[in-house]
Amino acid sequence: MSQHNITGSSLSESDQQSEQKMSAAEGQLAALDTWMNHAPWHPRMVPFVVYVGFLVIISAGVSYVGLWTYPVLYVLQCSLVLWLLVRYRKLLSELNWKFHWSAVPSGLFLTFAWIALGKWMSGLSQAFNYSEVEHDFDKMAALQGSANQAMYWSSISLRLLGMSIVVPMFEELFTRSLCLRALHSWKATWLGIKQVLHDLPGVGDWFMHTQAGKAASVAEPAFTSEFERTKLGDVSVFAIVASTLVFMASHVPRDWPGCIACGVIWCLMVKWTNREGKKQYGLGPVIWSHGITNAALWGYCMYVGSWEFL
Repeated sequence: MSQHNITGSSLSESDQQSEQKMSAAEGQLAALDTWMNHAPWHPRMVPFVVYVGFLVIISAGVSYVGLWTYPVLYVLQCSLVLWLLVRYRKLLSELNWKFHWSAVPSGLFLTFAWIALGKWMSGLSQAFNYSEVEHDFDKMAALQGSANQAMYWSSISLRLLGMSIVVPMFEELFTRSLCLRALHSWKATWLGIKQVLHDLPGVGDWFMHTQAGKAASVAEPAFTSEFERTKLGDVSVFAIVASTLVFMASHVPRDWPGCIACGVIWCLMVKWTNREGKKQYGLGPVIWSHGITNAALWGYCMYVGSWEFL
């Protein structure tokens, strides 16, 4: 056999392997598309879960590999979230950047409230005071050399873009659309909790045989049904409280009063800017307000030289 034939045969096998890998990847992507279309929870929850999961990965990368992993992993984190939002945008009709004038005063007011309430909480207990904790950006700024300074400035610039553009989109989609609508009624929420208990290991095996468990198992999925019959802008007091509690759960205790202020105002903004018979703004106004708040917090941190509120 000639050398030419050997080379040709090798390339052919390589091409076949590449095609098989591409086919497998396409199959996995098709399966993801099907799953995302299966329930309204999926495309609205997955970007949030991915972003939060990456926080653990970034923390581990910085701690065990080096500070240089921060900008690399942060770009990957935001890019993956944006890819999910863009790919499944047709399933997310409420996600947009429509501007409403209320976004500016609400965003600036909530910046002030977040800082003031955070400082008040810090004064209550040392456990809520994060000002003495050395931030990754402080560690970067202390390093000498042009390469390290480039890492520092690229990291804080990427953080500005991420927290003012990417974070408001997936966080409002999850909290002020999915949770605000799915948790509209306390009765439906209680039923949904009981249905979730069925899937918990250990507890589910016991609960499914109780009278309450049997009744919950034959009912239609409560959270999905409640989301589908609750229009964006149809806001209840219970939904404001429940969605704000979810919002608080993703923040440190010091920021909980600020979360309450943001939760109430942004829920009311969703209601006001999506009133029946008026122009429907979707999530645009609260995304703008959230983005302005986060950008102003970034500016405040830059001004005072402390990153405790990021």
